[in-house]
Amino acid sequence: MILSFAWTKEQFLAGIKTETRRDWTERTLLCWQNAWDQGRHRHLAADKVLYAGGKIIGGFTLTARPERQALFFMTDANLKAEGGIAKTVAEFCQRVKQPAEKSMVVVKFQKL
Repeated sequence: MILSFAWTKEQFLAGIKTETRRDWTERTLLCWQNAWDQGRHRHLAADKVLYAGGKIIGGFTLTARPERQALFFMTDANLKAEGGIAKTVAEFCQRVKQPAEKSMVVVKFQKL
C-alpha cells in the first residue's frame, strides 16, 4: 500500500516525520488494520498521489496498528512526530482544516 506525503515530503525524507493523521473512510482504515494484523508492515511512500503524477520516494514500516483518535488528544510529541508542521493542536487543526473534535486515523511509522 502507498501513502502520499505531499505536504511533508521533506520531513519524511529527513526521517523526522514518524506519524501522519488521515481522514480515511472506515473501509480504508480496515485495509490498513488488516495489513497490520497480517504482519504486512512495510509500505511505500509517494511525493503525491500516483494518479496525479506522484513518484515513489521511499518506504516505511508501521510501528503501531492504525487507529482513530480525536485531534485534541495530540501531544507535543505527536506534533513533533508529524514533522513539526504545527506548534499547537489548534494550528495543526487549522492546517488540516478540521475541528479538534475530529477523529482521524493515526498512522505511526519509521522511514526505511
